Amino acid sequence: MNPWKVAGAAAAYAFALLLATVVEGAWAWRLSWGGGAPDPVLLVVLATSLRKGPELGAVVGFAGGFFQDLAGGGPLGMVALSKAAVGMAAGTLGQALALEGSWAAAALAASASVAAKLLELALAWLVGDLTPAWAPWVRGVAVTACHNALLAALVFAGVRRARRWLGSPRPGGVPEA
Repeated sequence: MNPWKVAGAAAAYAFALLLATVVEGAWAWRLSWGGGAPDPVLLVVLATSLRKGPELGAVVGFAGGFFQDLAGGGPLGMVALSKAAVGMAAGTLGQALALEGSWAAAALAASASVAAKLLELALAWLVGDLTPAWAPWVRGVAVTACHNALLAALVFAGVRRARRWLGSPRPGGVPEA
């Protein structure tokens, strides 16, 4: 394997995660409502997991979650572990199922949002953090899942259109219908 190719891919993933973290910190909070906001880092993790598999999805998830931990100022590692687990699960699911279409992307993003927040809550409980007030927490998770589902449908449709325009084959070599 070419070391320059590996270094270039690592730099591209790092740039995408840093950009998503900056977008989340500078822009996504403006869309917050009811305690929830979009999570662009999660979308990068999902796209990577579906495209490159569970191992790289877990690594990118951990790195993206670590950036969010650093930017958020909370306990270090909680978001990183939850995003790594979500990246691993999404990559495994992507290998087992053919996730085609905007509805599949939206459903995956919504369920991944809920799973990540539940894992963060479980990790917070394990280290003794106070549990949140349930009604606002559930509302915030639901709003985050809806934001991410909408953004995932748009992003995945745009990526699919760009790949078609560039003439790239679909994953697995399946021709367009």
